[in-house]
Amino acid sequence: MTTFIDLSDVPVIDNHCHAVEAVQSADPVLWRARFTESPDPTMGAEHVHHTAFYQRLMRRAGTFYGIGFEQEDEILRHREKLGAAALVGSLFRDARIGGVVIDTGYPAPDKAMSPSALVAASGTEYVALLRLEVEFQKLIVLHDDFDALVSAVGDLVYQLRAKGFVGFKSIAAYRTGLAIERWDDASVRHAFGRARAEVAASGKVRLGYKPLLDTLLHIAFEAAAEQRLPVQFHVGYGDPDVDIRQASPLELRALFEEPAYRSMPIVMLHGCWPYFREGAYLAAVYGNAYLDVSYSIPFLSRAEMTSMTRAALGAAPFSKVMYSSDGVGIPEMHWMGAIEGRHAIGTVLGEMVDAGEMDEDAAGLAGRMILNVNAARLYGLTEAAQ
Repeated sequence: MTTFIDLSDVPVIDNHCHAVEAVQSADPVLWRARFTESPDPTMGAEHVHHTAFYQRLMRRAGTFYGIGFEQEDEILRHREKLGAAALVGSLFRDARIGGVVIDTGYPAPDKAMSPSALVAASGTEYVALLRLEVEFQKLIVLHDDFDALVSAVGDLVYQLRAKGFVGFKSIAAYRTGLAIERWDDASVRHAFGRARAEVAASGKVRLGYKPLLDTLLHIAFEAAAEQRLPVQFHVGYGDPDVDIRQASPLELRALFEEPAYRSMPIVMLHGCWPYFREGAYLAAVYGNAYLDVSYSIPFLSRAEMTSMTRAALGAAPFSKVMYSSDGVGIPEMHWMGAIEGRHAIGTVLGEMVDAGEMDEDAAGLAGRMILNVNAARLYGLTEAAQ
């Protein structure tokens, strides 16, 4: 008989996710586009509905709403009629989502449910992360002097908790890659000049100037280490804007090796998929390395989610692994991520019990750590009772 560890009573803390959009559209084109990282419109129109992830979500959502899963238009009209607050309330409670750690960088605040509205609808705890590159870009637009920019970044990252944030999020992988370096002053100032030229030409900047971005990130990391704040990194899977060759967690080695950053927890997101074994290795050898295992994005089959979970739990300490959905825009992602995460983690822990590696009590404790306790301690949320 195969053992399964039932974790349904553990309220999950979603270690990495995004806000739900205030308006839930019934447009099927917009709906399908949510389930691919591709900018190619033919992916949503012709291919998304042929993925295991999409078919699983639609089947589960159709059952929950009492509508046949093949009736996509009817499901979308039903969702639109219910509205964001009702959807969040019913789905978050059904999935027992006890807390969310929100990356405020996406979607834009004017499109998202406010934190107070989300908490009122769901009853969940809410904490927020500051997305660094978005804020850096705003400051570059505002400051035409490099020294003034450095001062403004220092002000931005100082006493972050007092400003309502519990940590940072970096999308350096989407800009210049995860090999974050130190640069001489001339190179940094030259890169700043190029960034300001882009501002002069377009009124905005995309921070793809590596010496400048790396330098500003180091200012933030020094502040994070001083305040003992976690920094989340996008790793691996994403849209084609990220060069996935430069998004391996192994590129973060210089940060892990930096003695001054040992008090800064580094959280590698998305299970580092497809580099999940590399991520598990890093979590096993560096004291400040944490592995986030995400169950809505990447858009994976249940079998691949289980494979990723086996690799994570097979090498990394259970105290260094955290659940997330990376749900964004629609609450079904947060909901199904929690359901699928419990299933994958319970399956793999059950396999470990059957292999004689632990007993069921130890497996249950490990599941509770991964789903709740580790994130609660890292971000200051309420820890689930045993």
